[in-house]
Amino acid sequence: TEFTEFMGRGGLGKKLGVLAKPLVPFQKGFEAALDVSGIELAKSLDHLATTPERTLEVDQFINEFRGITSSARIGVSSTQRQMETAILLAPRYNRAVAGYLFDIVHGGIRGTQARLSLAQGFAGLAAMAVAVSIWLGEDEDEIWEHFDPTSPKFFTWDVAGVKIGLGGKVRSIIKTFGNMVKTGEVGQPALNFLRGNLAPGASTGLDLITGKNYIGEPTRDNVLDFTKTVGRNFMMVWLQNFLQEGGTLQEKTVIATAEFFGLRGYDISARKELKIRD
Repeated sequence: TEFTEFMGRGGLGKKLGVLAKPLVPFQKGFEAALDVSGIELAKSLDHLATTPERTLEVDQFINEFRGITSSARIGVSSTQRQMETAILLAPRYNRAVAGYLFDIVHGGIRGTQARLSLAQGFAGLAAMAVAVSIWLGEDEDEIWEHFDPTSPKFFTWDVAGVKIGLGGKVRSIIKTFGNMVKTGEVGQPALNFLRGNLAPGASTGLDLITGKNYIGEPTRDNVLDFTKTVGRNFMMVWLQNFLQEGGTLQEKTVIATAEFFGLRGYDISARKELKIRD
């Protein structure tokens, strides 16, 4: 969402010029999907919008659900929005997801719809996860691992020699709580989660100061580490993994393709598997 917003304002598109042209159709397709989902959600919830106040609740839920809540509309000052952009990765999306999760424990239309959509969403993802596991020939014990937040296989599968999994803020939050349970501590998993959500500039600065990124990889031990740390600010995640991470050409292609379409992907070398488990 943040990427397409940036492209739409002319920021990244203007800087990249002709290099951004191949990405424009994907940007338009994603924005169209968001528009259609908003329209269909509004049509399905139209019967709840019986007063101006209830209409605002319906509208806010639809935008939170799609990850595009307007910070200006809910009273966040321009200065604060600029600070959030400088410090946080995708602040508008994070604010929308946070609002959606907070709605779960509240009443009103937003609370009811948030609980209902979360339950329906989890049921759909669970069914899809079981179907993928069966397709990959996994047994019952292996299937259950994909539902365990303390497991490195939480909504993640071995595909073509690499790890491919579902992405999304809700999954990462659940996984963070799983890491807290697994390690028996709150501070480090929470700190890793926060560091993983910093804006590129703030994240890179902290990585270089501490000498390691949020998953423990060295950031300035040699020229290659330093180049990878700084270079990631100038490329998208899928492209960064294709150009800078390990694995064969086939593995890089699978990972980059998965991440381009919103999934998570990484090679399953012994070194990286150890880091994930740690």
